[in-house]
Amino acid sequence: MIKILFMFLKLLFLILNMIFAGTTGKLTGLIIDENTSQPIIGCNIIIENTFLGTSSDQNGEYIILNIPPGEYNVRYEMIGYKNILQEGIAISIDKTNRLNINLLESVIQGEMVTVKAERKLIQFDVTQSEAIITSDILDDMPAVEVMDVLRLQGGVTQDSDGEIHLRGGRASEVSYMIDGVPVSDMYDGGVSVQIENDNVQELQVISGTFNAEYGKALTGVINMVTKDGGSQLDGSIHIYSGDYTTKDPIFNNLDRLTISEDYSISANISGPLLPGKISFYSSGRVNSSQGWLNGLQTFNIYGDTVFTDNNNNKYFDSGDENKTPFYKSLNWNNAWSTQNKLLFQLRPSTILKLNTILNSQQSQDYNHALQFVSNGQLTNLERGKLFIISLSHSFSPTSFFQFNLSQFQRNYDSYLFENPLDDRYVKPDSLYWSHVQAIIPDHIIDQYGDDVTFYPNYALYRMGVDTRRFQRETKTQTIKLDFTSQINKYNQIKAGIDYTQNILYLDNYSIMDSVQTDQIFTLSIPEKNSFSRSSYTNKPKEIALFLQDKIEYGDMIINIGLRYEQFDPNSRTPNNIHEPYINNPRNPALDSLTITEREAIDWGAISYIDQDSLGNDVAHTYAEYYDRFNDQPTLNSKIGWWKNTTIKKQLSPRMAVAYPISDKGVIHFAYGYFFKVPDYSFLYDNSEYKLTETGTNFGIFGNPDLKPETTVSYEIGLKQEVQKNTRLELRAFYRDARNYVSSGIPIDLGDGKTYYTYVNKDYANSRGIITTIYKRINTMFGGQIDYTYQIAEGANSNPEEEFGAALAGNEPTKSMIPLDWDQNHTLNGTIFASLNNWNINTIFQFGSGYPYTPNITNYEMQGEVLSNVLQRNSRRKPITFRLDIKVQRKIKLSNYQGKVYVGIYNLTDRRNQINVYGDTGSASETIEKRRAEIISPFEPMRPNTISEYFNRPDWYDPPRRIQFGVQFGI
Repeated sequence: MIKILFMFLKLLFLILNMIFAGTTGKLTGLIIDENTSQPIIGCNIIIENTFLGTSSDQNGEYIILNIPPGEYNVRYEMIGYKNILQEGIAISIDKTNRLNINLLESVIQGEMVTVKAERKLIQFDVTQSEAIITSDILDDMPAVEVMDVLRLQGGVTQDSDGEIHLRGGRASEVSYMIDGVPVSDMYDGGVSVQIENDNVQELQVISGTFNAEYGKALTGVINMVTKDGGSQLDGSIHIYSGDYTTKDPIFNNLDRLTISEDYSISANISGPLLPGKISFYSSGRVNSSQGWLNGLQTFNIYGDTVFTDNNNNKYFDSGDENKTPFYKSLNWNNAWSTQNKLLFQLRPSTILKLNTILNSQQSQDYNHALQFVSNGQLTNLERGKLFIISLSHSFSPTSFFQFNLSQFQRNYDSYLFENPLDDRYVKPDSLYWSHVQAIIPDHIIDQYGDDVTFYPNYALYRMGVDTRRFQRETKTQTIKLDFTSQINKYNQIKAGIDYTQNILYLDNYSIMDSVQTDQIFTLSIPEKNSFSRSSYTNKPKEIALFLQDKIEYGDMIINIGLRYEQFDPNSRTPNNIHEPYINNPRNPALDSLTITEREAIDWGAISYIDQDSLGNDVAHTYAEYYDRFNDQPTLNSKIGWWKNTTIKKQLSPRMAVAYPISDKGVIHFAYGYFFKVPDYSFLYDNSEYKLTETGTNFGIFGNPDLKPETTVSYEIGLKQEVQKNTRLELRAFYRDARNYVSSGIPIDLGDGKTYYTYVNKDYANSRGIITTIYKRINTMFGGQIDYTYQIAEGANSNPEEEFGAALAGNEPTKSMIPLDWDQNHTLNGTIFASLNNWNINTIFQFGSGYPYTPNITNYEMQGEVLSNVLQRNSRRKPITFRLDIKVQRKIKLSNYQGKVYVGIYNLTDRRNQINVYGDTGSASETIEKRRAEIISPFEPMRPNTISEYFNRPDWYDPPRRIQFGVQFGI
């Protein structure tokens, strides 16, 4: 039965020619006689501790596919020759390691020669820009999370929100993958599950152009391959603890080091459950950070001074006592994660893998206005789940297939209290109404008079609860089938198909007062179909096929491929854009129709008949009402309130070439079309088109019929060994992006009312040069330095900018301007130094200033008024610099190897400004502050000083962070 199943699968894959994103590499080479230089036929090549192997063919050549990334020992065995054991052969994702072997004749059977392999300095079959970071490097770097490593790569910039941008593209244009499975959250482009550094076997960062096997990305692919269990029991435990500390007065309450404020405990264990048949890898991590942004807690949520709150119910009751104000973290987070992986060696050529990753994080975002009342801020709860079933079968050393089933789920909730009807939102009612009615205490009036303002200018909040609630779930189920075959000496064919079903759920509302005419706040949850609540479930579908050929002809490598992608939004849009809301039509003639009748409406049908001045009957159609928008001719032929969205299709050719110019240098050229569906938030948010009777501008509504965004990218590069163990890389790139999402022109509803939708109309381009110097890590010193010069320009940095300009009465964008993440110069370096058992590892990052939009407050000067309309992003913020260092000492206790270390991040405690005031270009100074100190230096109801109001610690990078850690392995 099993044989029949494999025969069926083989036939199926040969027909479909399918493949998924790469998670394995290839070993190939030539076996020759040392004395005669003749090829050796039938030499056995065996990869130790695996079931992988082959023998050399009639030309002495061998090929082994489907090798997971890592370092291996490979035996070369032939009767009549000395056997060779090559130790430490490195295999990387999607790479060919070519290893030629010379065998010497021997009369002693089984004689073995051991050779230590060294990772190649130049990988000659790479046809794109990529960085490979192995688990050993990750372990030694002064980097806490995977994202810290990504920021160091050439061509990468980071915006003021901390999001990553590759090659000048928007943040959501990057595809994140775990074990070859896409895990990007299609709602916003983020990562659906977090992966820990300790669990990564190899991290691959592909920038700019990439092969046809990769999709759902415009600028880059982040491919993370997780560790498998081995043949030996292995494990480690890693603990660190520390804190943020600084004397900088910008930050509150960080002048003392408290090492319990920032900690992480992680452990992993792996090995065989049934030797040769079943192995496992299991890990877990718990971490917590109190952050670096603290607020002086002065008031509770009802405006009273702080109290002990012994039962943590957030309001003053029996047993609680007043106390002096205290500092509290305002950007804390607590998280846990676990990964469990099983590997079943069903047959020597068949492997089944089961992988599960779970994580959860609770956090709070800094709210400057609520820094005195932190108990009124929202708590964010984020949960991720990933399940992967992977079946791999090798038909031969040169052909294999892989079948993948995966599901990931990301949940994001944000609320103050878990129960939306929690009475802590309103207790006690008397206090609630005194604040709503802005009643000033009598003693304040007695002391300062009747002119006191309850809410003065430049005041932080002294009470309040955030009644907003947000809940979202993204679930993605994917089936991937693949086939890979080295059909001859020159061609490795890859082809594949994957089908994805997405389920997106969102519920967004604020708790309301159900009866607004009494003096009691009665909690009420808006109905799902009400104007005050956005709630939807959508199920878009995606399918992709590709065919790719890796041609290795002599010294030349050619990757050529074609990718077909199809996206079905599986939704609808209104036929009549001037009448989008079916439950509340503008045309009075539609009021008499039921919802069912409106859904099937014939816009050209007669709505009513009246008489003209001569008494003749005059028939009026439903479309006639909209003739004032010149839409009657178009509407007359339309039937139905809704029309189905169209299926989007794209064919993307890609080609890349690598050609060695010497035995120590290679050049490459790459070109391709890339296609990505916009973030689902732009398609589905507010796409119910709920419009109230009141109001004039209803904002931006989602557009489920958006087209995919497209990019054409070019790249040329050089890699050259300039001296032993040192490599120079030069890359130049250009990318042109079209169909970027933006906000469209206002859509008229009549009576001065308008709304907007998202449309495809923005454009952008980026170009740059990246220079890299890499020094192989030897016994004492190594590292890498990247310098990037790039320009990222476009019409708008985000889709809402055009809408904001329209509200302000400004002209739409008419020229290319620097994008928010346009950082022209970056210099990143990672330096590793070792001496005996000591290691000092350093990361430095330098960046030129990001752009910002200057603004000038209107002041009259000698009869003239200064204009505050200045070009967007026409000035630059200050430069940034950061230095991180990790000093570690290797130790041994009994049979256990370990290390202790101290990590210091932002060693120099530099103030890096990520946001600035538009009138000064500085985060610490604004003309408005000086003006406030003159016109309003003191207000009795203001709980803060003017300086506290304008002091923005959240506009700076984190201050110095110190961690003390220990790590032991078995």
